[in-house]
Amino acid sequence: MLSGKSSAVGRGQPSASQFAVFLGGQVFSLLGDGLAFLAVPLVVLELSGDPFAAALAAAPRTVGYLLVGLFAGALVDRLDPRATMLATDAVRFSAFLTLALLAHTGGLRVWMVLALAFLASGAGVFFETALTVAVRDLVQGRRLVRANSWLEATNQASLVVGPGLFGVLSALFGLNTALFGNAVTYLLSLATIFTIGRFGGTPAGAGATTRGTLRRLRADMADGLRFLRDTRLILLLTVLQATANLFIAVETLIPFYVRNHLGFGDSALGVVVGLGGLGGVLGAAGAARLATPGRRLGVVALSAGCLGVALALMGLVDGLAPLAALNLLVSGSAVLAVVVIRSVRQELVPREILGRVTATARMAALAASPLGAMAAGSLAGLNHSDPRPVFVGFGLLATVTAVFVWFAGLRDHAPGGARAEAPDTA
Repeated sequence: MLSGKSSAVGRGQPSASQFAVFLGGQVFSLLGDGLAFLAVPLVVLELSGDPFAAALAAAPRTVGYLLVGLFAGALVDRLDPRATMLATDAVRFSAFLTLALLAHTGGLRVWMVLALAFLASGAGVFFETALTVAVRDLVQGRRLVRANSWLEATNQASLVVGPGLFGVLSALFGLNTALFGNAVTYLLSLATIFTIGRFGGTPAGAGATTRGTLRRLRADMADGLRFLRDTRLILLLTVLQATANLFIAVETLIPFYVRNHLGFGDSALGVVVGLGGLGGVLGAAGAARLATPGRRLGVVALSAGCLGVALALMGLVDGLAPLAALNLLVSGSAVLAVVVIRSVRQELVPREILGRVTATARMAALAASPLGAMAAGSLAGLNHSDPRPVFVGFGLLATVTAVFVWFAGLRDHAPGGARAEAPDTA
């Protein structure tokens, strides 16, 4: 039976300096993710020369969530989040160290790279889910939004800095040597987490036998899905995030739009993409200031609406500067909404089920992205390879969805709404 209250924070709360070390350590973990974003496809391309294989190597994170997300959420809820993060960082360090060693010895094969990448990505699903629970255990109130804002700003920066840094390391020391640097980031993350003593309440599975825990996992997964389905506010936010991911996937057409339709070169494309990364950092950094308790849900709805309007306008401009500015607005709005939604979920979902709800919501959001990308590409092809109507259409649909979700019940949970004080199950 699920309670509506979170479990109490247990003994061993870290000091402010320890928490700063913990957050700082996530720089290494997120930087490792950013390095891996380019490292794995480059290694596959080096080994095979096959662009399809390289593209497949860029998909492990999404596939990882789809394969183990539900299981990871249920298991994280039954384990100590700190121990889970330590174990999964050890797995990711081992995977990339093995990758580097095999590359140096000349024994690396494409299937090995893909297997190690999927192993690291699966571990990353557990890590990210446990991190959400850990942050909930460590901070509350406005500090929760600030912590999520800092983490997401770092994540967005790593997606810009990580690939570039890996490229620099590869140019200076060679691709194989650069892989060791990627492994070290996870080792540094592990070391910083190790400095924090045990924190948070007793995990739901503490004291249970292995057999009893395994027997409960299927029921636990069902509980998580049921909670997500029956809790109207969390369901609305999940739907809004998933549909936003579906429509924002039209941005996969930006390289084609910039180079083939508008006739700009690679440097111009770099400006557009780079400003998108900057927008993500700004959106995350602005969350703590904009998402005050009284206007969080309004910020989410407004961000989703702005995202849609900016996407639609991207299909109506022909200049590089307005396209880049709109891409900055799209990314900033999307990341701002993500940070606020994550914070609301951490506050409202009972501690004992937070891992399951978090993993399920992320699965829905990540699954929407490839579907949106395939739909955008197909529709552009049907329109004589003109992506502009697709940007306009997807943008309008995103805006309409944001308005619909707001009036379908999101506004009822905002201050002054009919259910502002009752954000529990419908």
